[in-house]
Amino acid sequence: MPAYKTGKRTQQYSVEFKVKAVTWSHLPHRSVKEVAQALDIHPFMLSRWRKEYRDGKWGMSKKTKKQPEQLSKSDEISQLKRRLAELELENDLLKKATVSSRGTEESFRFIARYQGTIRLSKLCQFVGVSRSGFYAWKKRQPSQRAQSDQALGAEIQRLFRLSKERYGSPRIHAQLKQQGISVARKRVARLMHELGLRARSVRVYRQMNKRRQTLKATENLRLTSDAPTAVNQQWSGDVTYLKHGRKWYYLAVIIDLYSRKIVGWSFSDNRTSKLTEGALVKALRTRRPKAGLLFHSDRGIEYLNENLQGYYKRHGIRHSLNRAGCCTDNAEVESFFHTLKGEMFQGARFRDHWKLRDELANYIDQFYNRRRLHSSLGYQSPQQFEKLAV
Repeated sequence: MPAYKTGKRTQQYSVEFKVKAVTWSHLPHRSVKEVAQALDIHPFMLSRWRKEYRDGKWGMSKKTKKQPEQLSKSDEISQLKRRLAELELENDLLKKATVSSRGTEESFRFIARYQGTIRLSKLCQFVGVSRSGFYAWKKRQPSQRAQSDQALGAEIQRLFRLSKERYGSPRIHAQLKQQGISVARKRVARLMHELGLRARSVRVYRQMNKRRQTLKATENLRLTSDAPTAVNQQWSGDVTYLKHGRKWYYLAVIIDLYSRKIVGWSFSDNRTSKLTEGALVKALRTRRPKAGLLFHSDRGIEYLNENLQGYYKRHGIRHSLNRAGCCTDNAEVESFFHTLKGEMFQGARFRDHWKLRDELANYIDQFYNRRRLHSSLGYQSPQQFEKLAV
């Protein structure tokens, strides 16, 4: 049995508190250990209280039970539902009170948070404060810290809306730091939690890779190449699926591995060589790389067709491929697709595929490349990172 060191003495607990603890320990599906941990007391102490309660050592005589009145079946069900709701409410309140209420100030904040759903007298009884003290606390002027939190919370909300609910506490903290606001990252996370601000994300589904023994890890030039030290040294491309209505659409992108900037992309309702060719042509026109560029992709036929091979030869591009069964070789593009679907596509509604294409253009060209802060770039946007690197 683990030792519980709380620094509290037994005589500090009132008889009412002990009775309530014993009552909870007798509820169905509730063990002595669970109740003791929730109340932050030792299970042995709760067991002793249960024995003392049975022996009547607290001066509480057992009352004779009155014969219950005969109720109809519907009234009995209604009564049981009300009692069940009360027990669930008390049980939930017990968990929140024991975790949240660790001081007078926090106790009052806890009461203010749940005052609208639970009676004030019950709340005060649970956290061990008086109603008069709570009313006096409400009349006080907010502290300097509370006023600072309020002003900082307003700025956090503004930045969160500006990012279209895409930034979590790390990027919000980085953006505040860029604005000259010195604040701890944990404080930003706490205020965002209190304000109910949560960044948009998509659930990750992982599938085990099935390696084929007959295929060897060949033609992956990234394995023998150093990390890029400037733009237009190494690019990476891939294709992803986007479902709109009942139809699938396809997005091909090319990323500069040095700055994580999307240098070319193409959108279509058909997954053909024209899709990947369009992304490559756009990247070549906007970046004009020198010969020797390493372009990495997966083993899809859309990257191995004759048209693409012609572009590789004319522009002196060295083509690199994923190893068989190793999709993580193209992790940078996979990470971008995960970010795109979580921040822009997940839960969004588009009038038609033209509107979807406009939103993709706005997200990639205006937000992702120019404004989105990347943790791998020291919380800078790709465009800022490239400017500083010149």
